[in-house]
Amino acid sequence: MRVFREKVQVSMFRQLTGLMGLAIIALLAVPAQAEPKFSFATTPGQLPRDVIPTRYAVEITPDPKSLSTTGTEVIDIEVRKPTRTVVLNALNLKVDQARLDGRLPGAVKIDPVKQTATITFARPIPTGPHRLSLNFAGQVNAQAEGLYYVRYKTDKGEKLMFGTQMEPTDARRMFPLWDEPVFRTPFALTVKLPENFKAVSNMPVEREKRLGGGLKSIAFAPTPKMPSYLLVLCAGELESLEDEVAGVKIGVVTTEGKSQNGRYAQEALKKLLPYYNDYFGVGYALPKLDQIAIPGGFSGAMENWGGITYNEAILLYDPARSSQSTKEAIFNVVAHEVAHQWFGNLVTMAWWDNLWLNEGFASWMDTKATDHFNPEWEVWLRASAAKNFAMQSDARSTTHPIQQPVTDPAQAASAFDEITYQKGEAFIRMLEAYLGEAKFRDGIRRYMKAHTLSNTTTADLWAALEEASGQPVQAIAAGWTEQPGFPVVTVSSRCEGDKQRLALRQDRFTVNDPNAKALLWKVPITYGAVGSDKVESFLLAEKTATTTAEGCGAPVKLNRGDTGYYRVKYEGNLFEQLKQNFSRLQTADRVNLLSDTWALVQAKQAGARDYLSLAEAAKDDTNLAVWQQILATLGEIDRLQIGQPGREPFQAYARSLLQPVYQRVGWDAQPGEPETTGLLRSSVLASLGKFKDEAVVAEARRRFEAFVRTPESLAPNLRPPVLSVVGRYADQATYDQLLSLARKTQSTEEKRNYYAALAGALDPKLAQQTLALSLKNEEEPNLATNLVLQVAGSGEHREMAWEFAKQNYQALLDKRAFFNRYKYLPGLVANFTEAERAQEFEAFAKANLPAEALPEVSKGAEFVRASAGIKEQQIGEVDSWACSKTKVEGGKGAQFCLGVN
Repeated sequence: MRVFREKVQVSMFRQLTGLMGLAIIALLAVPAQAEPKFSFATTPGQLPRDVIPTRYAVEITPDPKSLSTTGTEVIDIEVRKPTRTVVLNALNLKVDQARLDGRLPGAVKIDPVKQTATITFARPIPTGPHRLSLNFAGQVNAQAEGLYYVRYKTDKGEKLMFGTQMEPTDARRMFPLWDEPVFRTPFALTVKLPENFKAVSNMPVEREKRLGGGLKSIAFAPTPKMPSYLLVLCAGELESLEDEVAGVKIGVVTTEGKSQNGRYAQEALKKLLPYYNDYFGVGYALPKLDQIAIPGGFSGAMENWGGITYNEAILLYDPARSSQSTKEAIFNVVAHEVAHQWFGNLVTMAWWDNLWLNEGFASWMDTKATDHFNPEWEVWLRASAAKNFAMQSDARSTTHPIQQPVTDPAQAASAFDEITYQKGEAFIRMLEAYLGEAKFRDGIRRYMKAHTLSNTTTADLWAALEEASGQPVQAIAAGWTEQPGFPVVTVSSRCEGDKQRLALRQDRFTVNDPNAKALLWKVPITYGAVGSDKVESFLLAEKTATTTAEGCGAPVKLNRGDTGYYRVKYEGNLFEQLKQNFSRLQTADRVNLLSDTWALVQAKQAGARDYLSLAEAAKDDTNLAVWQQILATLGEIDRLQIGQPGREPFQAYARSLLQPVYQRVGWDAQPGEPETTGLLRSSVLASLGKFKDEAVVAEARRRFEAFVRTPESLAPNLRPPVLSVVGRYADQATYDQLLSLARKTQSTEEKRNYYAALAGALDPKLAQQTLALSLKNEEEPNLATNLVLQVAGSGEHREMAWEFAKQNYQALLDKRAFFNRYKYLPGLVANFTEAERAQEFEAFAKANLPAEALPEVSKGAEFVRASAGIKEQQIGEVDSWACSKTKVEGGKGAQFCLGVN
C-alpha cells in the first residue's frame, strides 16, 4: 500500500556498490535473541489454529440503493484436532444459518470487541476436511473499510461506484473469514449487480449470467492461495483500456469517459512488469493485472493481487492538465504497487510485525525502478527528503523499531508509518550498498523462489541474503531493524604525513529525548576527500574507531552518496572547510550536508547560523534536490515564526535567498529545459508566494484571471503554485471562483488542487467557510476532513481549526477509515509550536478518545514539544541572522530589527 500524507514524500537515493570486504566478517556476532524463520504454528495472531480454511466460495449482493449486502459462503476447512467451536473474524456483520457438512447446525456468537464470530456445534467435529456454510448480511461503508462506496459527479448526474480496501484488517467487514495474513487461502468470488455495472476482482471473469429483475451474476476464477487483505472487488459503470505484456493481460479500469487518461499508467506497467520479472527471477503469477482508478475513498493505492486500486488522482494523467509532479507520482506509485505483486503478494509477511518486509521493500523498489526508466528525474538525489522525514520521527522518544510487536487491529493500522516505509527503504538501500547490487539481487531471487505462495519472517530474508553474499547479514541488520533510532557519527581529522587520521564516534541521535537509551549499531561508513571520486569504506562496529583517508589537501566528507542512514557531525574546522568547498561536493553530498546540519540544529548540537550560512553557499546552485531541501527548511523555520515578531524580517531574508534561483527559472518553461526545472520553478514560485513576494503574488493573480477565462492559458506545471498563491491571499470573490471550479470539475486531481487553495486562505472569514465544508456531504469524506488539516497548516489558522475539531471531533473521525482515523487529530495538533498545546491535546485525548488512539496521540504531542524546543533554542539566532542580512523597510519588522541589532 502506498500511503500519502499532507507532506510530499519521495523515495530513494543514489546507488553505491561494493561497500565492504570480507575482512570485517570476524568482527560481527549474531544477536543472542534472533528472530526465528517462518513457522505457521508459532506465527503471532488472534485466531486459534485448530481449524484452518482451505478454500472460500463467496457469493455477495451489494445493493446500490440501500447500501446493504447479503451473501452466502461455503468454506472448505481442515480440522486439525477435534473441537466443538470454529472461530473466525467478522465485524459489523450479521451471521446466521451456520451448517457443517450441510447437516450439523451451529450457533453463532459475534464478539464486536474481538471482531470474531464463534460457531459452536452440538458435538465435536472430527479431524479432517469439512465444509462450513454461512449466510451473512452487512453494509457498504462510506469510508474505505471493507466494501465501500464512492459517489462521483458526471455530465449525467451523480453516480456510485463500489470499491474495497481490506488492509490491514477490514476484509472481515465484507464477509466472515480468517482475516490474518498467515491463512493463505484461494477465494472464488461471485457478485450480483445491476445489469449496467461492470465488476473487477483479482482474477478474470469466469462466467456472467443474467438473473432477471435488472440483475446479473458475475463469477470470477478462483485465486491462488493468498491472504485475505489482498482480496478486491470494484464495480460500477466502468470502462477499461486493455493491452498485454509478457503474456499477461493488463488493463486500466476507470469510470466512464476517463479511460484514455490511463494511457500513461498503462505504458508504465508495460515497462515495469518485464523489469520485475527479470529482477525477482520469478514471473508474475496471475493471468491478468488491472489498475483500477477510484474517484475518492482513500488517498493512496493498494496492491490487491491482480487488481490494484488507486485514487484516480495518482493513476490518471491528462497531458493538458496534469503537472510533472503528478506524472512522476503516477510512475512511482505504479512501480510501488507492482513491486508488491512479488514482495507481499507472492511472498507474504507472516504477521503485521514484519510489515516492513512488504512496505520497506516496495518503497525501495519503486524508486529503483523509477530511476531505471527515468534517470533524468534524478529521483535518487531527491530521495533524501523521504529519508529525512523518517529520521525526524526516528529521533524522537515516540519512535519504534522497524520490527515492532503487533497484537491487535489498531496496532496493525499504526504500523503503516514512516518508520516502516521510509526507514525500511533507507536501510534496504544501505544494505544493498553493503552487499553489492548483484549479490543483493541474487539473495532476493533465492528468497522469492524458496517462499513462493508462502509466508516469511525477516529471518528468512536474512538467510537468503547471507547464502547469496557469504556475509553476516543478520548480525549487521539486527541493530537497524530490532531497535529504535539511529546514530550520529562524530568525526574529527588530523594530518599524519600524507594521510588524514579520522577519529569516529557513534552516539544515538535524539531530538528532545534526554533519557533515550544508549544504543550501538554496526554502521557502514563511506567517506572520501572533496573533489575526489574515490570512495572508501569502513564498518564502525564499536563506540569509537579510527581510520585513514588519502591526502591532506582537501576535507573529508562522510556518507558519500547519501546512502547511509546516519547523521554526521564534523568537529574542529572540518565543517567550515566543507562549507567553503560546498560547490565542489557532489550533488548528493551537498543535499546530505544540508540535511545533517539542519538536523543538528534541531537537536541543539549546532546553531541556526550554521545551517543558514550553508544555505547561503548554495545560492548559485541549480539542482532541484538541493533547493527542495532548502525550501523545506525555510518553510519549517517560517512555521516556527508564525506569531513571532521576527517573521517579517525572516520572510524578507527568505525572499532574498530565493531571488537568484527565481531569476534563473522565471515563470515560463524554455524549449528543451529539463523536466526537473519545471518542478523547481513550481516550488520556488509557491515559496515566494508564501513569503509575500509582491511581484509573484501579482503575477499569480494575473495568470489566474486569464486561466478562469481561458483554462489552456495556464501551463499544467504552473497550476499548483498559482492556485496556492491565489488561494492564500483570496478575497470573497476569488474564494467563490475557486469553490465553483472545485464543484464543477470531474477530475480528482483538479479537485484536490482547488480545495487545497481554498483551505490555504489567510482570511479568517474564508477559513470558517472552508471548515464548514468539511462536515458537508458534497465531497467524499477523506477529502472533506483533510480541509481541516489544511486550514490549520497552509492556512495558518491553528487555533480556529483546533477549536472546530474539538467541537466536531466525532463527526470528523466518523468520516475517516479506521486505518488512519487516529492519526488525524495528531496531524492537526502538530501544527502548534507551543509546549502547553501538547499537554492540552493529551488531556483532550484522554477524556475523549479510546485507548487504542493514545500511541498516535503521543506521537503528535511529542512533535509539538520538539517544535517548541527548537523554536525556544534557535529562533533568536534566526532573527539575528535575518536582520543582519536584509534591510526591512518600515513597519514592525524594521522596529524589531532595530532592537535585535
